[in-house]
Amino acid sequence: MKSLVLPRAFASALCAFFLTLPLLHAEEQMGTYRLIGLSAPERQEDLREVMKTVPDVTLVSLDVAKAEVSLRFDAEKLFLPAKSKQPPAPDKITERLSSLISGASKNTFSLTERSAVPADKLTKVEILIGVLDCKGCRYAAYQAIAKLDGVERATVSATPSAVIAWIDATKTKRETLEAALKKTGVELLPKL
Repeated sequence: MKSLVLPRAFASALCAFFLTLPLLHAEEQMGTYRLIGLSAPERQEDLREVMKTVPDVTLVSLDVAKAEVSLRFDAEKLFLPAKSKQPPAPDKITERLSSLISGASKNTFSLTERSAVPADKLTKVEILIGVLDCKGCRYAAYQAIAKLDGVERATVSATPSAVIAWIDATKTKRETLEAALKKTGVELLPKL
């Protein structure tokens, strides 16, 4: 049997083609999502550490004021082994990214779609609370309201102790937030 001898330039080009073939199929994407779990600015570093452990997902940017993250990922790698020839729907990508981040953070961070309500249409609600002297207690107060319908973002400050939420006033109101905090056992202080 004769061996096939290819010209060096052709062989190099063929080799380069096969080495880049996986890159041709890679569908790297970037998306921006609402981040649940950023209860206070100091949690930024917690998120950065978590993201280092999430495979095939890169934290591109973090907007603490809006509680939003931009992530880079390859959608195909998120759903291995892919059984469908169709690319995953955006809501499925959000669910998968949220699942990965939630698992890596022991359920302290998750994602949802970005708010559809413009920031200038949100109402800021500040509720003074009793002293919460540990990170876990502040996080529990945050969790009590962060996922309520109509709460677009929230934070908990240590000094002064307060829960601050930006809400869609057509979907929720201050009294609903206060009731959720009371149910969690958070002491509410009178307004100044």
